[in-house]
Parts: sequence; C-alpha cells; structure tokens
Amino acid sequence: MSTIQLALNEVACSGCIGSIKRKVKRYTGVEKVKIISGSGRIEIRFDESIIGFEEINRSIHKLTMRTFD
Repeated sequence: MSTIQLALNEVACSGCIGSIKRKVKRYTGVEKVKIISGSGRIEIRFDESIIGFEEINRSIHKLTMRTFD
C-alpha cells in the first residue's frame, strides 16, 4: 500500500471536497481517503499494483474541473 497527499486548493468549499472524497473512494484499488482539515489537502491510501499515482492524480484533476461546471 502507498499513501499520497494532493492539494485541492482550487476547490473552495468543504462540500466540494467531500464530493471528491466520496468519488475517489469508489476507485478500484483505493483503500482509504481522508480530508486533512484546514489544509486543502486530501490523503489517499491505495494499492499501487491496482491503480497508480498518475491515474489518481488525473482523475482528481478531472473531478475538480467537473465540480465547477
């Protein structure tokens, strides 16, 4: 298992961050998603043999763009 932290500074509200958290938790290979309070960051624990960092990063970028559509 690996753990990464990604900044979600461009997402303004906690509701948007919560929505992204719920969607990321559904990805195959993602074990745990945690919002780091007050930092605008999200922590993701995942199985790198199933899903890679690049795929997670791309997916989160797409989710943040959809949040503002």
